[in-house]
Amino acid sequence: MSKFITAAGFAAALLVGASATPAAAGTKDDVRALQDRMARVEQAAAAQSAATVRLGELERQNQFLTGRIEELGFQLDQANQRLDAIAAALSGGAAGEPGATAFVGGPGFQQQGPVALVPGDPIADQLSRDGVQGGAGAVSGDPASVELPLDPTAAFDYASGFLLKGDYQQAKAAFGLYVEAFPNHPRTADARFRLGEIHLALGENADAADVFIAHIRSYPNDPRAAEAYLKLGTAFSRLEKSDQACTVFKTMKAKFPNVSQPVSQRADLEMSRINCQ
Repeated sequence: MSKFITAAGFAAALLVGASATPAAAGTKDDVRALQDRMARVEQAAAAQSAATVRLGELERQNQFLTGRIEELGFQLDQANQRLDAIAAALSGGAAGEPGATAFVGGPGFQQQGPVALVPGDPIADQLSRDGVQGGAGAVSGDPASVELPLDPTAAFDYASGFLLKGDYQQAKAAFGLYVEAFPNHPRTADARFRLGEIHLALGENADAADVFIAHIRSYPNDPRAAEAYLKLGTAFSRLEKSDQACTVFKTMKAKFPNVSQPVSQRADLEMSRINCQ
């Protein structure tokens, strides 16, 4: 075999080299095209990821707004129920209506008004002062530890004992249990009234309004009925429900023209403060 490249062989080599150059160039173009496509895919993926995050945020906002709407709807229902109860109470509705409690006692009991714990009822005075100031008791025990005695008289004294100590939270729990346990006892009217006063003293004005509405409907002839109207109006005044408060105060004056001077003066003061016409 000849050690020299023939002319034909040299020409063939040139043809091979010439054909390889375009192939390499095409491969580079393919790589660049692939890189461009990958870049576009990455951009699209990033955009999709951002959209997913935004969608998640929108879903959370929607859930929050839905919950808020449901909460406001519930509050509106409560407000409507309260207004219906007020209308019934102010129109004179009481015993015989759904939800009203007859003021009767068991054997040996006589219908009676609220009983002062001590002469002068300093607890009522203290509750009134705390209610005006929106304060609370100096002592605060665990309401869950309240265990009401089975005897109604002992139970009332037990609940009142927390007031004597200034423990409004436990007193609230005890009087609440009393109202549930002894709905027809003669002292339940006083227990309910005390419960309303405690709510006022703690600044729980909506709860106070509910309790005094129930008191007015259940015990229209109670010796403290006029004062219940006064405290109901006070609760609405603190809730910035001036129209309702004025209506309650005016109704009190119309229903109880001979109300005691302190109650009448306090109503006049409250009416002046919220500009009742």
